[in-house]
Amino acid sequence: MNQETAQDDSATTPAPVSQSPWIISGTWDLVLFIATPLLILPLLWLSRQRYSPDLIYAFVTAFGATGHHLPGLMRAYGDRSLFRRFRLRFTLVPALLLATTLPLLFTELRQGMMVILVLWGFWHGLMQVYGFARIYDAKIANHHPRTARLDWLLCLSWFGVGLINSDGRVYQMLEAFYQTGGATLDPVWIDGFRNLWNAVTALVTLTYIVHLSQGASRGQSPNPLKLLTMAISFGYWWYAMVEVDSILFGIALFELFHDVQYLAIVWVFNLKRVDRDPNVGSFSRFLFRRSGPMLGLYVGLIVGYGFLGNLQAQIAFPPIQNILIGLVWTSTLLHFYFDGFIWKVREKGTRAGLGISGDNAGDDSRPLTDGLRHASKWIPFVAAVTALTLTQWWDSGIYVSKEERNRRDLTRYQHLVRMVPRYDHAHLTLGTRHYAAGNLAAAGKSLDRALTLSGDGNAKAHYNRGLVAAAEKDPRSAVDHYLRSLELDPLSDQVHHAHFALGAAYQSLNDITRAEKHYLQALAIQPRFAVASLGLGGLYRTSGEIDKARLHLRNAVKLLGEDGQGGAHLEAAQQQLESLGRQQ
Repeated sequence: MNQETAQDDSATTPAPVSQSPWIISGTWDLVLFIATPLLILPLLWLSRQRYSPDLIYAFVTAFGATGHHLPGLMRAYGDRSLFRRFRLRFTLVPALLLATTLPLLFTELRQGMMVILVLWGFWHGLMQVYGFARIYDAKIANHHPRTARLDWLLCLSWFGVGLINSDGRVYQMLEAFYQTGGATLDPVWIDGFRNLWNAVTALVTLTYIVHLSQGASRGQSPNPLKLLTMAISFGYWWYAMVEVDSILFGIALFELFHDVQYLAIVWVFNLKRVDRDPNVGSFSRFLFRRSGPMLGLYVGLIVGYGFLGNLQAQIAFPPIQNILIGLVWTSTLLHFYFDGFIWKVREKGTRAGLGISGDNAGDDSRPLTDGLRHASKWIPFVAAVTALTLTQWWDSGIYVSKEERNRRDLTRYQHLVRMVPRYDHAHLTLGTRHYAAGNLAAAGKSLDRALTLSGDGNAKAHYNRGLVAAAEKDPRSAVDHYLRSLELDPLSDQVHHAHFALGAAYQSLNDITRAEKHYLQALAIQPRFAVASLGLGGLYRTSGEIDKARLHLRNAVKLLGEDGQGGAHLEAAQQQLESLGRQQ
């Protein structure tokens, strides 16, 4: 929830203090708004014992990140007075955003928008924490304008610290930026910017502490719940971004905290609105009641809406997939945008819904900004989308052939390694690029570096190092790496590839029993894994089990033919199947 409090000098006049500094109560505030990470951490770490980080990330981002857009949309379109006030924003902007995203997707010029979504999402996350800080101070009638400004600076600086000190997040953003055709940056600039930001954060923090001390001496202490909320949020953000080994798992950790806060505050807000505001729409009045079944329906609607975020991953038809991605992107952008003005703490309606007393609320009937001034706030967004799209279009025009694109990508990933030299995933990705280019020596060197940096704990690096060893005709080393990969990440959604590779390596060692075992495991996990059927058919053909060989080779030909991109594998399967016919 993006909160913002516009203040003037009159705001320093003490207002009547709310009965309670809590939003709901001591227990529920701690569970839902403040100490939520203490519940999330064990829950997700237990989930990691059964599911891969990639799968957890996919689930949280689909059903949580997309699903939690719905309550804000309910507020925008279910509050009649709010809709009348901002009718143009609620009707025109969604159409314009969808008209922007769909052409980018259908022309494959999508990377620029992905960069913007990451950066706006970062802003949105820190502004939600800032919003809770202002709510808690408003609960005790602390409206000092300097406090509000310092709260904002503290949130911005500490969230920035977590972002720029996260090798994984920096790598993600730079990778997407380079994919738009952006100019490569000098590593010295990144290091200098990081050091400068860290120093400014230390200065802001010191200034904040001095301000707190001065306020306490004047009897103007902040709500201690605000300080606790910010401290836990900053620490949790740092932990999720910097300390967690998987950046995807780290994003899921913080996203879940963000979602729980948002869903809970919207539920509480609407319960109070239904009790007090006659302008509440009929749907909101029906849904937001103090009832267990209604709460269940609320959560169910959110999960259902989140299904939209998961549906596009299940669709193989590109036009439909692009439309669904466009809808998710539009929903995300609307969530960021609407939250910038529908939850203002200075507004009477918002304050009433949050149980905040006081006479310094703004007039809900006036526009927050005039039309032209508000429209001008879209200029940075439009300029960024235009610039990044043009650079990607220009870049794609320069590097036309596949060989040129491969050389360009290899150069960029070599540069990324220099930008984040301690990030194992950067070396892993560079190693896979070298392997694809046929440079086995460079691939092995990069993958070995990834394994060293990860303390021998990167499952994907082990798998790819095994591929390099197999290509170097060293199947015993390949087996060791594949087995270690399975040991480290037995729940990966790509585990069938590791079993297939193990089958091929054991077959090279003439260990027919183990080769058969792993080929069969690959097919048990993914029955439509065509190359595993091809490998198993070839194994049975070599061992003289003709009927089994024919069965699996026919299946391989069928699957590879349906795929339409069988290529050399399809040709190999057909040749082996024909050779069986000649042996009869």
